[in-house]
Amino acid sequence: MRGRPRWAVSQPCMHWTLQGNLAETLATLEAAAAAGAEGCVCTELALTGFHRRLPELLDATALVDAEAQVRAACQRLGIAAVLGVPTLGEGGAVFNSHLYIDAAGRELGRVHKRGLTDSEASFFTRGGARCWTAIGGLLATSVLCREMLDIEALLPELRVPVADARLRVIFWPSYIAESDAEQTALCQAYRAGAEVLARELDAWVLQSNWPVALNAPEQRGFGAGVVIAPGGGCVQTLPRDAAALAVVELA
Repeated sequence: MRGRPRWAVSQPCMHWTLQGNLAETLATLEAAAAAGAEGCVCTELALTGFHRRLPELLDATALVDAEAQVRAACQRLGIAAVLGVPTLGEGGAVFNSHLYIDAAGRELGRVHKRGLTDSEASFFTRGGARCWTAIGGLLATSVLCREMLDIEALLPELRVPVADARLRVIFWPSYIAESDAEQTALCQAYRAGAEVLARELDAWVLQSNWPVALNAPEQRGFGAGVVIAPGGGCVQTLPRDAAALAVVELA
């Protein structure tokens, strides 16, 4: 890799259908590649949308085909992608996952969300321990949405040997909003957790947050994804309540 890595942070529109979200994801990758990004991080359940009709979209054949189209786009554009997908496991298990695809269109692995809300736990299966994945010259991992509160569990498993000098990035796919006072306080706690991880792990944190809720379209306060530098300081904030794409130069 030449120079400083450039990664795009997506804040996409959400659609009710797999086809709509797939088209949104492919268009995002096109825009990220055109902007000179080497990789693009997409949000939680980017491929399906995160809404009440999600159970209707869990057709194994359709999901496999959609992922294949994303991999083909990565290969054609020469761009890596990390995006939220549902993963169908044995015995009816459904994981809320972040899928890693390199610039050659190869799947490198998945992080399955472990820290589920009570509502999510009634549908999704809890994931296990996570590790770092080498992608595009980086060491990367994902912390999904509210898992930013689970610092005590995350830090021990994500400690990296000092001898490994590769740039570290934590992808933070999210679906959070400062829609009222309680949620605003919770979002502040999430960001405080992200700052701790950035400092303790000497890592960038790239948050890809949904800018809208289809289940409650009247709600506001979504989006505003943050970019946190290894020192723990926020260096960029994406627009609130609006779709956006930002390209970040990592150093």
